[in-house]
Amino acid sequence: MYREKIREYYDHLSRSYRRVADYIMSNYYDVAFMTAAQLAYAVGVDTTTVVRFSQRLGYNGYPDLLQDVREQVKAEIYAAYRPKPLSPEDPAGVFKDRIEQEHHNLQQMLVQNPPEHLEAVARIFEGVERIVLVGEGYAETAAEMIAQQFRHRGIQAEFLSNDAVKKAGTLMYVDSKVLVIGVSATAYGRDVARALEFARARGARTLGVIGSLASPVNRMSDLIVYAPTDAIGPLPSIVALVAALSALVLIASRDNDDTVDRHMDAFEAAYQFLTQEDVITAFEAARVPEEA
Repeated sequence: MYREKIREYYDHLSRSYRRVADYIMSNYYDVAFMTAAQLAYAVGVDTTTVVRFSQRLGYNGYPDLLQDVREQVKAEIYAAYRPKPLSPEDPAGVFKDRIEQEHHNLQQMLVQNPPEHLEAVARIFEGVERIVLVGEGYAETAAEMIAQQFRHRGIQAEFLSNDAVKKAGTLMYVDSKVLVIGVSATAYGRDVARALEFARARGARTLGVIGSLASPVNRMSDLIVYAPTDAIGPLPSIVALVAALSALVLIASRDNDDTVDRHMDAFEAAYQFLTQEDVITAFEAARVPEEA
């Protein structure tokens, strides 16, 4: 399969070959209907690069690679329209049931958060100078990740671990310019609710992102975003929670084409600098040891 071959060779590919590989992996449905020239144009390389890339993966040429991509697309179409019966005990059956449950959770999240409610959620970010995220249990990891995403979009944000001393040291200085987002995956969430209660008393705005309406965070937030965490088995799912939090990053950053382009350009410049070969290290490695 072309995917396995790309993964196998990726670390040893040139920059132009990696661009072709990335495009194919991300847009294989489109690639299935592209000639070598069309793929080259889409990626921004010449047609020869596409042909040589195919050969680098072990194919005779681009037509063989294209056939492999088309086989993948055909298999996915057949799987969608002619699904095989699966037993709940089979690994594929367990996987299918979980994905269907996640799909249901995401659909419910759309129903439970109508447009007018999300408009009110968007307004809570207006005038905010700093965002503080708190979570507990499985939600802690999601809250920490989203705080980093906020920072990557140029928004001042921090994550507070579930430690009373650290939370007290931060929350004692919040005010009306601060938004505290509490994340709770289950019907518990007492510590998050207490943090929100204190923040509200200090004049901060509060937003709860909850997986259960029974969570005390529901009662201590100015507004909530309900992201169901229902799952088969004893452990809650955090898929809808992460989706909701990621959407809040987009709402708060109010992206447009220009801001996205600037972000990508700035990130690419920083990444290229940080991953380039160290000049000093390369110089030292090239030096011939002096003879004693």
